[in-house]
Amino acid sequence: MSRSTRILPLAPLAAALALLAGPAPAKTVTLTVVAFAPPTVTNVRETKEMWIPYVDEQLAKSGQDFHVEWKQAYAGSLAGAKEVLDTVGQNIAQVGVILKNFEESKLPLEQYFYVTPFNNTTIPQMMEIDKELREKIPQMNQAYLDHGQVFLASAAAETTDLFTTFAIKTVDDLKGHKIGASGAMGEYLRGTGAVLVTSSMTDSYTSIRNGVYDGYPIGVSLAGPFRTYQAAKFYTPVDFGVSATSALTVNKQTWDGLPDFVKKIFADGAAKWWKWQDDYDVPRRAALVEKMKKEGVTFGTFSDDQRERWAKMMPNIATEWAASLDKRGLPGTKVLDTYMELLRAHHIKLARQWDKN
Repeated sequence: MSRSTRILPLAPLAAALALLAGPAPAKTVTLTVVAFAPPTVTNVRETKEMWIPYVDEQLAKSGQDFHVEWKQAYAGSLAGAKEVLDTVGQNIAQVGVILKNFEESKLPLEQYFYVTPFNNTTIPQMMEIDKELREKIPQMNQAYLDHGQVFLASAAAETTDLFTTFAIKTVDDLKGHKIGASGAMGEYLRGTGAVLVTSSMTDSYTSIRNGVYDGYPIGVSLAGPFRTYQAAKFYTPVDFGVSATSALTVNKQTWDGLPDFVKKIFADGAAKWWKWQDDYDVPRRAALVEKMKKEGVTFGTFSDDQRERWAKMMPNIATEWAASLDKRGLPGTKVLDTYMELLRAHHIKLARQWDKN
């Protein structure tokens, strides 16, 4: 069901009468924003609390008679984890918070950071590298157009670590344990002796509590709202790496119908989207760490030597991924090589040269 407003052209006589009657009423469009996650998750929260108000504020300052009536559908109320991209593409909703890891088949090039773990980037570095990568490889943004929407911006999530029911000192401690994971993150367990149980973070608390598996890879900021830490009392900073995990998009038909000044406001706000998230998460993460410690979570350590050892125990999931995309006519190897070159150009510490060995 489309929420977009259709404005029918006025006949010349009607237009003249409207002018005699006084100023035309302000134009209002109704836009639905959709996300799978609830507003307790940062990328949804900052869409709701920062991006939408920014757009409203800038529209009000523009002096133009243009307004947006927002409808907001979060926490799976309109679309499931793998349905948000299609929901926006089909114009059921007009703005989407896309979780790229749930769209492996439709956004395969976006998985580049998931297949190159243990790269020690910060969120600002990741955002700059993601921007440079898109400038060099336009097929990445074209993928969104192919699914009926315009890519506005990426946002990054903090590094993913491990919350488990057992202590981890070395990678060998994983052997024989069942670990839940979704998408490409399940690949990180290959070669470690751990047993993969396909699952999502929304199920992590219940599944660990019920003994379905013994741990889940998740960052502190997500382990809080999804309560993972309440079931898994051992935290290990394995540092799989920062990921450009979400995207903000607008339905292509809706975008094409927006005035240029509105498009600029949307894009300007989207450029700030990741920074709003980071500014919110840094103090929030520190507070969550203290809360978790008070609730009995043991915070462990994990050495750089163990990260490097873990990375080299794994098969080269990056070149496997790139080769599989090359066979489909997609620039998999080009994305991998360019990303790794950008990491080295930014002097990022790497546990493994994924494009070389």
